[in-house]
Amino acid sequence: MNRLVLDVVDDGPPPSVLGLSTSLSDISLVFALNRSLSWGLIRHEDWRCVQKPLYSTHALYRGLCHGLDVSLLWNAPESSTWIEAPASAAVDLFSAEVTEAPKRVLIQKPKNLHALLIVEPELSPQEMVILQRRIASIPGVVGQNILPWSTLREREN
Repeated sequence: MNRLVLDVVDDGPPPSVLGLSTSLSDISLVFALNRSLSWGLIRHEDWRCVQKPLYSTHALYRGLCHGLDVSLLWNAPESSTWIEAPASAAVDLFSAEVTEAPKRVLIQKPKNLHALLIVEPELSPQEMVILQRRIASIPGVVGQNILPWSTLREREN
């Protein structure tokens, strides 16, 4: 089974994954979640992954919230670098310059997904509905999508 590795230690049930669309920055979203849900998410070491031909780093926030292990992964990378810089085909004034690596989002579908909320252990359908209602009341959160864990493909990190 392909998994995005966020310290998932055992092969038990997969965690719940909720994709969030927001007009907030990552820091503002974490602050709003912490305030509205009485959570304690804090910045964790950046998550580094391989999206060939790129290395990218993504902001990661984690915390133990009401007995749940909660992680918020920001979809847009903070930085990207080439694994191996592409060769410049043209010989001109700027041919010696290496093009800057693009900042490719980690999850491309559904579109306009800004953050991934990963909750362990897996929430029941009723618990997920309650969580979604509470998150929907946060100003700046404009959409939510329940994502199957299997949509997150294994990345080298």
